[in-house]
Amino acid sequence: MFLEIIGYAASVVTAFSLMMKNIRKLRWWNFAGAAVFSLYGALIGAWPVFAMNAFVAIVDVYYLVRMNRQQEYFDLVEVDVHGSDFVKRFLEFYHDDILRFFPEFQLENGKAYRACFCLRNVRPTNLIIFSALPGNEVLVDLDYAIPEYRDMKTGRFVYDEGIKRLGLDQGQVFVSRNAEEAHNSYLRALGFIKQGDVYIKKAKSRTPAFTG
Repeated sequence: MFLEIIGYAASVVTAFSLMMKNIRKLRWWNFAGAAVFSLYGALIGAWPVFAMNAFVAIVDVYYLVRMNRQQEYFDLVEVDVHGSDFVKRFLEFYHDDILRFFPEFQLENGKAYRACFCLRNVRPTNLIIFSALPGNEVLVDLDYAIPEYRDMKTGRFVYDEGIKRLGLDQGQVFVSRNAEEAHNSYLRALGFIKQGDVYIKKAKSRTPAFTG
């Protein structure tokens, strides 16, 4: 019975890995499934099962190491959300997925926004839209990453180097509405703190140049 449980667990994990859109997560889950399947094969003496899944696990490790060592290029490109055809097409293409994470998101005609695409190896992977709030606060109306690039790398770039390029590093307080839990976890990992119904993060002020 114990061996059957291991076999079923390996099957479930391997099947679950194939549902991942993020290639890094797919590799991690596939590695876990292959490792457990390899153990299962060894325990029941099915050496072809052991060998095949051990090979798959090694391949997954190889690509995970390669991904971690790969240097990626990040950049920001500011866009006009009201006038850009590309922004319009982007929002239309990912409309359902955006509403899954940001059910209240809707652009208001005539409202002043600042928006940018985050480029990752020259691919537009994230669309970030800001608007001003009273005082020194900035509302993050949208911080959407396409499914293939949902990790912390882009977010860290945006809220560190990215906001400097946008001039939003003068102690502004970023405010993000409470959204779907996966996005809330992303915000917490970036240093946002929940206050009531929103998450907030204070930008680090730019260090003034020495003028002595």
